[in-house]
Amino acid sequence: MGEGGDRGMENPKITIITCTLNSEKYLGENIESVKKQTYKNIEHLFIDGESTDDTINIIKTHYQNPSLIVGQDKCLFDAFNKGLNNAQGEIIGFLNSDDILFDNQAIERIARAFINNEIDYYCSKMIIFDKEMKNYFAILGAAPHQQTLRDQLYSSTYFAHPTYYCTKEIIKKVGEFNLKYKIAADIDWLYRLEKITNKFYFDEQPLVKFRGEGGTSATKYFLGLKEEFIIRKEHGESLLQLFVVYSYHFLRRAIRFILEKMNLKKIINYIRKVLITLKK
Repeated sequence: MGEGGDRGMENPKITIITCTLNSEKYLGENIESVKKQTYKNIEHLFIDGESTDDTINIIKTHYQNPSLIVGQDKCLFDAFNKGLNNAQGEIIGFLNSDDILFDNQAIERIARAFINNEIDYYCSKMIIFDKEMKNYFAILGAAPHQQTLRDQLYSSTYFAHPTYYCTKEIIKKVGEFNLKYKIAADIDWLYRLEKITNKFYFDEQPLVKFRGEGGTSATKYFLGLKEEFIIRKEHGESLLQLFVVYSYHFLRRAIRFILEKMNLKKIINYIRKVLITLKK
């Protein structure tokens, strides 16, 4: 945890931003996980990129007067920026449309962290599940500034952006997501956040169940690694360490891609179990 103290917040409004585009498949689960929270001073803000499926109807079915902005976005991070610029809460974070909060006390934990500590942001861990949210195969998230080389070989960055909740004041200082990055703009944003403040609370309790089997192509994955490398280099990290970390992850993903093409999913699942055991 960063510096402690009494911020003096009482019952802060927390905005959860969910960006949608034809998200009907899992959006109902997302919304129900928010509505079941024990903490009630929540704004659930939706930024929709003009969905053509049942997304809007699902939102309006769950919320009588939804916080909803509809319009074309340049990209996902353009939608993120719209969310930041329109959020009404004192504390703001994101929840992807196909993900859910870990339990019914998730937002309560965020609120208590801000009420009881003088912090600018909260962060935690998230668990990566399969599509059915039955089996998990990865745990992401580590305390800021404390990631070891071993952590980086498990996951190229420790950031789990759906677990970050920041005060509106610190968000204004960090600024918007940089749209020149197509995959990893969230990594750049969080690096900028950490450079501005060390007043944080890291919660060991997971905050989010992340649906990690979305079918991201190998091409997008490799582009993401390239962007991460550039971002971390621009933020002054060691080129030697970056070369080791990203060469390893490039090779690991290439092997997985080959195994997927050969339909050897059992081997992939075995490797995942080994890696998560080593992580623990």
